[in-house]
Amino acid sequence: MGSLTSYLQAQFAERCPRGWRCRAEVPLADTGVVRRLGFEPRADVLLEADDGSTRIWIEFEVSRADPVANHAKFATARFLAPVGDAESFVSMASRHIAPGRFALAAGTVLMMRAMGIPAFQVDLLPQFDGESVKRLNALQLDELARARPFDAAAEVDRALGAAESQRIDDQHRIHKADNAYTVRANAWQWNLEIADAKTAALWGRRPVQYFVFDPVAGLFAPSKFCAFVPAPGRLREGLSRVTSPPRASIGMTMAVYASLGERDPRFDGHIARRHLRANVGYQEVALDEADPGVQRAFAAWHAPLAALVPPRRPVRLLLPTRYA
Repeated sequence: MGSLTSYLQAQFAERCPRGWRCRAEVPLADTGVVRRLGFEPRADVLLEADDGSTRIWIEFEVSRADPVANHAKFATARFLAPVGDAESFVSMASRHIAPGRFALAAGTVLMMRAMGIPAFQVDLLPQFDGESVKRLNALQLDELARARPFDAAAEVDRALGAAESQRIDDQHRIHKADNAYTVRANAWQWNLEIADAKTAALWGRRPVQYFVFDPVAGLFAPSKFCAFVPAPGRLREGLSRVTSPPRASIGMTMAVYASLGERDPRFDGHIARRHLRANVGYQEVALDEADPGVQRAFAAWHAPLAALVPPRRPVRLLLPTRYA
């Protein structure tokens, strides 16, 4: 077993920001729940706000053969000990994890949110590729302590940022998208709903300059729509003026997006694209400078939507640079 998780636990304690407490190997449930579960789930790190307003359970997924195991133990524990509004689960996953397993873990987080569990998955040490993470994990704890190969404060900030939300009112909170898989899911949702006349009516006719591209599905979507997600279980579809499309929502919806309003500075389009570039691994390029295949894909996608989404020139694309 590598030493990187132990080093991260120590570094999180050392870099814990003012107003927060940090503990390692904290049980997720009390002894009564543990007896019913048949196992004792623990978090690598628990960050707690001094005022008790927030608790963030963090797992470091460095190189697990099955990174979804920690997601499952948290979700299972929360079936018997429901999570409150003050709690979130944040999985921090490195590039040493195989892409398919990384995608499975990110998809599991979407499922947890659809079930009402505030769960998020962000990159761990995104500046290191898989082989570099493997080498770090092979070092002894004292070697890591001497080398101090990365700024752990950035990792703490990334965990806190994933769980942070903006409160709209007593029932509405919004998070920034935690990873590229979530962004892609939002793009799928936008395309699903724009094809439905009732939900498309909520969109109306909105000029757009910045578009996210999902190369897997060959779809585009407005970047502002893709950069945010509703807090799990809080934005109730019953408040919508329309019937939802025939599938469970796993992220942003047209009804929620329409309720945010175009003038709210917390959900400004520039904030959205900066977040996608700085925190989720997207690069921004002008449409006329993009790969010819991407330009053709955009033209084919946009043609039937031109009346609903008139492009604001110059069109710019946000392209994923990392696997999701």
